[in-house]
Amino acid sequence: MKFFIASPWKNREEVNYLSQELKKRGHNVSSFIESGANLLSGQPIEDEMKMFSEALANWKSDPRISQIFESELKSLKESDSVIMLLPAGISSHLEAGIAYGWGKKLILIGPIIKPEIVYLIFDELYIDMSSFLRDLTSKVVE
Repeated sequence: MKFFIASPWKNREEVNYLSQELKKRGHNVSSFIESGANLLSGQPIEDEMKMFSEALANWKSDPRISQIFESELKSLKESDSVIMLLPAGISSHLEAGIAYGWGKKLILIGPIIKPEIVYLIFDELYIDMSSFLRDLTSKVVE
């Protein structure tokens, strides 16, 4: 199965851990860490964030924003399931909405503090990564 992980940069350690655990279980993973989709230059993260902020100033015409957008859409299209790892920002919610519209299976991981922002689009809900990984492993064993 191919998973797309929607989550912000502030969750990069958790996204990296989840990606590694999914790979150990034989799955393919797409995330900003795996694809580098959110990276513009491969420079240190501080420089990347500065470049991203600069690109956002002219977001409608800056090719760097188009590059990120197209890369994310391609990864979403190629995925079987989309995991939104909380806490998540606006772009992660947007990615989940796009995936829902395309009929992808949606998985939410993390405590739901604001139920009004997740609606009922998620097929599976997990309080934490260990619960999700345990359930994923048991489904494979069955």
